Parts: sequence; structure tokens; C-alpha cells
Amino acid sequence: MDEQPLVERIVRFAFLIRLAALLLVVFVPSEISRSPVGLTAVGFITLTSAFGLYVTSSFTSSVSAHPILLVLDVLVASVIGAVVGPDSPLMLYTLSTAVLIGILLRPRTGVMVLAILLSSFALVGIAQSDPAPIATQVLLPVCCVTVCALGTITRVLHTTAMREAAEVRRLSEDAARERERARLARDMHDSVAKSLHGIGLAAAALPTWAETAPELLPERARELQQAAEVASQDAREILVDLRTTTDDRTLAQQLRAMTDDLAQGGVKAELTVEGIGDCDHAIKRELVSIAGEAVENVRRHSGARTVELSCVGTDGEIVVRITDDGRGFEPGHTPDGHYGLVGMRERAEAVGGRLEVTSAPGRGTTVEVHAPRQSASLPGGTR
Repeated sequence: MDEQPLVERIVRFAFLIRLAALLLVVFVPSEISRSPVGLTAVGFITLTSAFGLYVTSSFTSSVSAHPILLVLDVLVASVIGAVVGPDSPLMLYTLSTAVLIGILLRPRTGVMVLAILLSSFALVGIAQSDPAPIATQVLLPVCCVTVCALGTITRVLHTTAMREAAEVRRLSEDAARERERARLARDMHDSVAKSLHGIGLAAAALPTWAETAPELLPERARELQQAAEVASQDAREILVDLRTTTDDRTLAQQLRAMTDDLAQGGVKAELTVEGIGDCDHAIKRELVSIAGEAVENVRRHSGARTVELSCVGTDGEIVVRITDDGRGFEPGHTPDGHYGLVGMRERAEAVGGRLEVTSAPGRGTTVEVHAPRQSASLPGGTR
């Protein structure tokens, strides 16, 4: 919602009222066209109307900043009314002045300028030797008050709507920042925190290597260096706010890579894929992250010997399931500092999906995530 174009459209409408008054003068027989003063008045209205239509934006800003310009317009209306009479069709142009008063001036200033306009009508009526009919004397002021009030109401309502829209934008931006903080926490846990954890374990083992196999220390030092470089790279990627993965493999290929990694670690891993097809790129990214976190938990915590991964697609959603025969845990109890399950659930909800975790001590764990195949609105958009 843009305030300035709306105001400018109403200002243009006001100047069209002036042009309509000119058309009445042209097509309705009167003494104006034969009077030098009348022709001067017509010329003035023509010039001001053309100027207002041509530079509406500048005119709007100038009048809003300098209300005295509308006071001058009111004084000109008084002079024209005194010359051509209050019942002249040319006086209809004062309706445009009333519109401008209502839409451009603050209510208090507008009331004062409108009072000057109405006073000018009264003075013109008093100055006439042949007073206009009562209906004419009353109708034009009433119309001016009405259109001025409508302009003021429009301005107030629109200003209120603009203020509320700005508040909605502010709240949306705050919510977006909160989502970004949550995403950053997930990414930190899924990448940098894991790398640093591995570095810490390797560093703690160095004294043992120094005692039992000192000849392997250089190799272990190189491994630590490589792990530190990985952590540094992960941190840089987070800082530049990478929202998409550079891995262009399909979902099935990335899940297959996870089972291969498990197999290399001595865990029997099986993968079942059915009906995946195409899915939204951002949804694929979140599914891979959730599955990767679940597989990492299997490797680090479960002590499982067998893991089954499945990815099944239907017309509306994709379901990824990771089941292991490890030691299991109590899903309702997450130790402090372990944000993996929280991050997995947030990732699923971020794409309009849901996460289900089934586990019990000694009975293994099943992690199942349901996600839509396509999502029309994702936080931050899809790429």
C-alpha cells in the first residue's frame, strides 16, 4: 500500500473538477465568455489545472508543506466569486479546493482553511447587489464541506492503514529474524559443532597416541588440521548465509551416500526408495539435513548394528524413515545441550512437514519425517 500515489490520484481528480467547471462555462451560455474578468478567471483556472495535472507530485509536496498556497487559492476564489457571482458555474471549481484541503492538510489546519473558504462565500453573497437564490447560497458551501470531510476521512483512514501495514511488516521482519536465528543454531549444530566435537575427541586422544604410537602423531596432526579447515569452511558458509546446498545430487543419491558411510563404519545399512520423483529444492535440502542428523546420531550415540533407510513418495508428500536397532532413548527427555532433535523438528516444520520420533531404551529408534512434495511459501523463499 503506497500513500503518495493515492494522494496524487485524488489531487488529479480535484483538478479534473476544475476542468469540468471550465467545460460548463464553455457549453452553458453565460456572460463570462464576454467579460474580460471572466476570461481572466477562466485562464487562471486553466493554467492552475494544467500545472497541477502536469506536476502533481511536486504540487502535492508543496501544498502539504506550505498550506498558505491553498489560502491563496481561496482568496482567488473569493475574487472570482465577487466578479462573476456565486451562482456562476465557474464557482464549481471551489469544490476542487475543498478536496485539496481535506486530502492534503492536517485536520486542524484544514478546518481553518475551510473556514476561510466558507467565509469567502458569505462575503461574496453579501457583496452582491442581486443576491443569489438561497438554494445556491447553501448548496455550494454544503458540497464543499462534504467533499472536504470525505478527503479528511480518506486521509486519516489511509494513514491508519499505512501505519498498521508498517507494523505488520515490522512484525514479519522480527519473525524472519527469529527464523534466521533458529536456522543458524541448527546449522551450527549440524556442521561446526560436530566438527569441533570431533576435533576435541581427537585432541584428547593425542596423549595416548604419543605413548603407544608416536610415529603416527604427524598423521593425526594432519587429520586435526583437516578437521579444523572443515569447521572453518562450515563457519564461513553460515556467515555468508548459504540457504541452498551446492550438492546437486538427487535425494536418493544423497541418502545412498549416507548408507555407504554407515557401511564403511561397520553398520549394516539398507536403503529403500520408491516414487520420489521431483520435489522442491528447499524441501530436499531440509530432508537431507534431517536424515543426515539422524544418521549421525546413529553413528555417535545408538551403538546400532543395523539401520534401515526408506524414502517413499506419494502424490502429495515424501516420507523419509530411519530405523535402527540401537540402544534407544526416552524421546521426552533430551539432555541439555543436545539440540539435534529440536533442530530436526524445526526443519520439518519450516517446510510445512512434521517429525515423528519413536524410541524406547533398549528398543532402537525410528525417525520419520513427512514433508510436502512442493511448497508454495517457504521462509526466505526457495531458490
